Amino acid sequence: MTNPSLTEAYHHCRKIAQSHYENFPVGSLLIPRKLRKHFFALYAFMRTADDFADLPHRSSLERLTLLGEWREKLHSIYKNEQPNDPIFLALQDTIRKFNLAIEPFDLLLDAFEFDACGDVKFETYDDLHWYTMRSAEPVGQLVLALFGYRDEERIAWSNDICTALQLINFLQDAGDDLAAGRCYFPAEDCHAFGIENTADLQNSSQTPRLILYECDRIQSLLDSGKPLAESVEGRLKLELRAVLAGARFMLGKIRSMKEEIFYEWPKLSRFEHLHILVSALRNSDNKQPIS
Repeated sequence: MTNPSLTEAYHHCRKIAQSHYENFPVGSLLIPRKLRKHFFALYAFMRTADDFADLPHRSSLERLTLLGEWREKLHSIYKNEQPNDPIFLALQDTIRKFNLAIEPFDLLLDAFEFDACGDVKFETYDDLHWYTMRSAEPVGQLVLALFGYRDEERIAWSNDICTALQLINFLQDAGDDLAAGRCYFPAEDCHAFGIENTADLQNSSQTPRLILYECDRIQSLLDSGKPLAESVEGRLKLELRAVLAGARFMLGKIRSMKEEIFYEWPKLSRFEHLHILVSALRNSDNKQPIS
């Protein structure tokens, strides 16, 4: 797309967002209509960079080169240069309207570059948290900023929720990740349960205990971040209630499946999604119709 208009640029981002299934709330009916295009712009930037990091049949160097070029484009729009790429045209408009800092975007790209290098393994939980501080927490910070929240307390709650959601995704995708040479179970956790290498994760008698241990950690993070939902107003309150309810549902499924998560992808049914939406709306003091 050469020299796109701003409207065309946002439409392009919307097509990218709506062609993928993600936990990022780009398609949620609880997101106000006036903000949706800005969610699309953020998502298109992240989704495309994530795709670069995972490109099949490409070397790590080629992936890193693409991500380096993506970072250069990001920095150029912060220098008020005019972009030709529709994603960056929309993103620049969103950044200006909401005065978004560059740091969350740079942290996200750090995580994608880590992925692009391959051999994704973590010795300790602190190492894994280093990663989620880049891959997940900036997303929450950007979403809060779209709604006008920038204080440290809400950001800290958001960080805990976002890391918890990322860890849930790692458990959901555990089988596929192991097959692809990625392991998001910290080695120190595995060793604590007598599991000495990743090859033993799928057949160790201690794997169910390890999975429950990881679920307990995630639950603690969700509990820590829970005050965020009631500290905000309007649609964001409803969205966060739904996100937390969905996370609780998914954790319950993972706890019941235990080691079966390596062979079957845990997911929510349509009824469960509806239940989560209804529970978020129930007893709400927000009477504004969804639009």
